[in-house]
Amino acid sequence: MADKHPPEDDLSNLRQRVAKARGSNSSPPPSDSAASLALRFGGEFGAAVIVGALLGYGIGYWLHAEAGGLLIGIGLGFATGVVNVVRVARAYNNANPPDPNAPKIPDDDDD
Repeated sequence: MADKHPPEDDLSNLRQRVAKARGSNSSPPPSDSAASLALRFGGEFGAAVIVGALLGYGIGYWLHAEAGGLLIGIGLGFATGVVNVVRVARAYNNANPPDPNAPKIPDDDDD
């Protein structure tokens, strides 16, 4: 017994219904506020420094050079924190591009 509707028709019908449902209910996510972005920057940076310090201290303790391991761990944690903050800022700028029609801020220089 042959089907009245081939499976391709049912699949395209399903795709159309899904596209219609997504289009009607989808709205762009709200952009992050300045406070939440600042807290995220601080959290990313602080966590990296703390984890680096703890790992450095642990490795220094294991090698019987606590101070050296702690200093190296804090340095590596600081560098990792800076990289994380730059990564978050770049992702935010890519998700929220600036408006090309926005008014320009005048320069304060007295030339």
